[in-house]
Amino acid sequence: MNVLDRARIVGATLSYDLWLDFAGVPGRRRRDLRRELRANLGDATALVGSRNAVRGLGGTRAMAASASVPDPTRPHWTVGFTVGMSLLGLSLLAELLAALSWLDGAMGATPDSPVTGSMTFFPGSSLTYSPSASGFSLSINFGWVCLAVGFIAFVLAARPWRLFAHRAVSLSQ
Repeated sequence: MNVLDRARIVGATLSYDLWLDFAGVPGRRRRDLRRELRANLGDATALVGSRNAVRGLGGTRAMAASASVPDPTRPHWTVGFTVGMSLLGLSLLAELLAALSWLDGAMGATPDSPVTGSMTFFPGSSLTYSPSASGFSLSINFGWVCLAVGFIAFVLAARPWRLFAHRAVSLSQ
């Protein structure tokens, strides 16, 4: 099995795991299902190749939905992590674009000494533009907003409060 075959198998397994987590399948059961899928794909790759083996799976979403009975009281940690990291990346990109816009304004003012400022929509951030004979330097300190956006997105997507509701129900019975 070459690197491309392993990458296809890993991609299919990760997709399957994400949909299993989204469906609320507990971690131990997900691990067993992942192990089974990886073994089956390894065997099928030896027979028909990884591309045909992965294609023969069909949709991993439908496969995950039919694999196990979901637990509606379980948090979705993988989904929360994926959503949180995605929004963290997007907010960092937005802050970088805002910093470039700030830099454009600072350069347009053609100052002789360093300029320090911050960005309105990104509290806690600070930027310093320093002109020199050979060009300029820019110092950016990203604020806390990007981390807050990523963390809030993680919490809202993962729904960890479901753990406490499940424990309260099991204690009352």
